[in-house]
Amino acid sequence: MANETLDPCCDARRRGLALVRTVAPYVRYVGINRADLNNVHFADLVDALQDADDMGVLLRGHLWIEALLEYAARSKLERLDAIDWTNARFEHKLALAEATGAANVPLARAVRSFNRLRNKSAHEMLFSIELDQVKTLVGLTNETTRNAIQRIADEQLEVVRQLEQYEADGVEVEIDPEVLPYLRVLTPTRALLFAFVVCAVRSLAISGALGIAIEAGAKDPKSITKKIDEEMDRLTGGLFRFPSGR
Repeated sequence: MANETLDPCCDARRRGLALVRTVAPYVRYVGINRADLNNVHFADLVDALQDADDMGVLLRGHLWIEALLEYAARSKLERLDAIDWTNARFEHKLALAEATGAANVPLARAVRSFNRLRNKSAHEMLFSIELDQVKTLVGLTNETTRNAIQRIADEQLEVVRQLEQYEADGVEVEIDPEVLPYLRVLTPTRALLFAFVVCAVRSLAISGALGIAIEAGAKDPKSITKKIDEEMDRLTGGLFRFPSGR
């Protein structure tokens, strides 16, 4: 097998590394132990799902979405003390997010399906996630969200396809050791499930951050975008920024 050198002119090696690094924004991901926004340090937990398998993505992603459902719903409510947040379950927070407009109807339906999948996993000892199950819940989202989910999933799988091609061509590619655990667990099911969680979190974070920015007194577009960016940094450990902020 041919071995590429560290020569910066080595196009094959550069392209291989670039493809692996393409997924970096998507593999750095938050998981939390409990959906309590007062005790969550998202930046410290942003690597939690880097090497998680599909079950890890389902369980940790469920917690992350729950935290953002509460956050987004809180940003829309006038009387937060009217809700017993301590005893509020996932489905209650989802209903509040949908009722306040923090989560659009198609996303709420998909997240509800995601919640049923997670609950099923907790009661079946030999439960495994099937690709068709994930495709079904993704299909509940609107077209814009579906396209974004598929794009993120495809970008992850393209890395694997390209690495397989390099191996078939006899080209050795240097890969960041930190990415290797992620590549070992990467499957079409995991890629699509991960992409769904990422898009759900991003949508809820933007919705909530906008409400927080307005409540903080931001009026002009520049100050609103700055406040949204600050909130997005906090909620996603720096994973996302508001699109117009770039």
